[in-house]
Amino acid sequence: MGKLDFSCNKYAQEQKVAKKLLLINAISIIIIILLAFIWLKMPVVYAQQSGSSQIVIEQESCRVLSSYNKDMRLEMASTTKIATAIVAIENSSYDKVVEITEDMVGIEGSSIYLKKGERWKLEDLLYGLMLQSGNDAATAIAIAVGGSEDKFVDMMNSFADKLGLENTKFDNPHGLHSSNHYTSAHDLARITAYAMKNPLFAEIVSSKCHDVEGSEYLKGRTIYNKNKLLSSFSGANGVKTGYTTDSGRCFVGAAQRNGMQLISVVLNCPDMWERTKALLNEAFRCYDYCKIGDSSKNLDEFSIGGENISLRLEKDIYYPLKNGESENFRYEFVPLKSYPDALGAGEQVGTLNVYDENRLIFSRKIITINEIKHKGALLSLMNLVGDWQVNSANGEIEQIFGVVRSGFTPRRG
Repeated sequence: MGKLDFSCNKYAQEQKVAKKLLLINAISIIIIILLAFIWLKMPVVYAQQSGSSQIVIEQESCRVLSSYNKDMRLEMASTTKIATAIVAIENSSYDKVVEITEDMVGIEGSSIYLKKGERWKLEDLLYGLMLQSGNDAATAIAIAVGGSEDKFVDMMNSFADKLGLENTKFDNPHGLHSSNHYTSAHDLARITAYAMKNPLFAEIVSSKCHDVEGSEYLKGRTIYNKNKLLSSFSGANGVKTGYTTDSGRCFVGAAQRNGMQLISVVLNCPDMWERTKALLNEAFRCYDYCKIGDSSKNLDEFSIGGENISLRLEKDIYYPLKNGESENFRYEFVPLKSYPDALGAGEQVGTLNVYDENRLIFSRKIITINEIKHKGALLSLMNLVGDWQVNSANGEIEQIFGVVRSGFTPRRG
């Protein structure tokens, strides 16, 4: 009886141990699942790679809000097509009809599957270029606009020179690998900021899809945008994805909130979607879009020969500033090189240049809000040439006054 009791006891102990092990295993599995869930929900902390780069700029001023390796030369894959699109838009008519030739079909990589003999509007090819990233569309656009792919690439490089880009060279219109084809995050952001000011370009890259109308020379179809940011980020309105084995994952994003339009670029970035969202969110959190020039207020006012003259900006000027950041701008009035005998209300009398330290960030027209009938009054504006004084309060511009060199004294309002 004692032996039987002992064996039952032993069995009971073994069952207890087994149950404890099962419980421990179950708890461990639950902990692992919870940790995985928490890890997925945590804010992402991104490791920066030595062979990658990133930047965020404000579109209008091109002020750099954050960056890493911003001037490093890297391949940019299909983000090349941003330059392809704007060069084509500026050098051709969007309703130009392009007949597809043998040289335009069967291009390596992503495609909109052009067929020889089809007739496409250039506008539809631009949608195929920017939404579906068609390398064949890029080739067709280049040949149609430039006369040949090589001549169009020359146009792209001339465009880069016009923008003063120092780390960009184009060797093709689509972004397939070439050792002579590269850019930097900063240069690509500036290309995009320029392109986004074009209404047709901005409309194309903000579209989630586009219907191509069919004809006897073309079967109708719908082109869908590969840019996931448009559906997953508040305020997103562009721009372009890119990938090759050599370039890694690349993405140029764009978003607007509270009137501030931002451009982000990540090159060779495996987690390009989440990185872009984090960069844009941080920039929107840290910067406010502040008015530094008010078109509703007189810049200066004075009287010459019985004529009252009031000057204003043609439109407001805004600039991204961090909370508590002090203004450090220099304002310069540049008169016209010559004046007519009279000017009507609303006509330009000169330009206001705004500098952030030594960098020119804005050039804005200055207009007269009243008619100026006498040549002498207009010539007196030459006395306002040079730096202007600025009054501000509580971080907002109140008035900009002309510094008179000779001739008359402006009234201070």
